Amino acid sequence: MNGLNEFAAKKLGEVAAFARVGNETLKKGRPAFANIMSEEELKLIEETNDRHERAVYVIAGEYDVTAIVDTKADATVEKLRAMRDLYVKDQWDNATELAEWSGFFEGAAIVHWSLVEGAGEGSSHQDLAKLAFEAKIHHEERLKKFENFLKNVGVSKTTI
Repeated sequence: MNGLNEFAAKKLGEVAAFARVGNETLKKGRPAFANIMSEEELKLIEETNDRHERAVYVIAGEYDVTAIVDTKADATVEKLRAMRDLYVKDQWDNATELAEWSGFFEGAAIVHWSLVEGAGEGSSHQDLAKLAFEAKIHHEERLKKFENFLKNVGVSKTTI
């Protein structure tokens, strides 16, 4: 294992940003998200996001790429916040709007973690590949939860 190159480090920064913005969004929209999932589920999501971000930084520290990860994470946090805030606007109490945004967000998290998974495999960093695989499952489960919620909204809004 030679280490992690700049590409891999930047991808780590991006997924760290997804963890941060994901938790920030859950906190900001907590009352609306409570219409979608239980408080226990919300806490588990936050804990998992925190654990994933910590793991990213452990790996970054091992390969002395923390500065690259930080720079990319900060830039990506700003982009994700801007997209989220443009989409959600003043609808923070609207579970449907937050679920729709979360569909975009979770899908994007999945594809970014896929890049990290490939970077882990390409650099022969099995712990990174395993972390990414686990993180993808986490986000796929969230996406499915939002899909099911929105399907039910669609049914309830059109049932005569």
